[in-house]
Amino acid sequence: MSVLSVGLSTTHSLAKSPTSYIYLLTNQGVQSDVHCSPTPSSNPRQCVPSRFVPNPPSFLNASHPIPSHLTNHSLPLSRVSLLDSSLLTTLSASTPLSPGSLGENITTSNLDLTSLPLHTLLHFGDHDGHAVVRITGTREPRKRAAEWPTGLRERERGSRKQKVGVMGVVVRDGYVQPGDVVFVEKGKGGKLGSV
Repeated sequence: MSVLSVGLSTTHSLAKSPTSYIYLLTNQGVQSDVHCSPTPSSNPRQCVPSRFVPNPPSFLNASHPIPSHLTNHSLPLSRVSLLDSSLLTTLSASTPLSPGSLGENITTSNLDLTSLPLHTLLHFGDHDGHAVVRITGTREPRKRAAEWPTGLRERERGSRKQKVGVMGVVVRDGYVQPGDVVFVEKGKGGKLGSV
């Protein structure tokens, strides 16, 4: 299980541009990405009121407490998008796709992300200060279907179960780059829902 590709976009477009590395910021997302924000999302489906976060100390590592500007507001559920390359391979049968084509910030290799339980922690790299992302739910293609490549839209039109990776929040700052090993610390939150 490793990182195949990383990307970001400075504009509101579906695709992310591949880059040699990204830097993840706690509770904000990918530095320089259009979705990176130090404040809660304006989209209520993408945030959860902090009072509903189960056991806040387990949501964020004790050494990384919830910032004061978020404690009485909402916490983001979808600051980082992740997708495994096996899904790109499957979907590429009808439309050529490359890492970042479907808006993911991190493309993994050999990691079935959608089968992992809620609150699973993904550790990127084995060095001190490595980045950590907590999985918050699955990402559905229907939310931005109009931006998908035509062949892919046609293929997915009848599918209600197709998921396009997972979403997560950054719980520890750090760099992520292609080749990083991904260590999985399974959560106990049950099955993933969509965010």
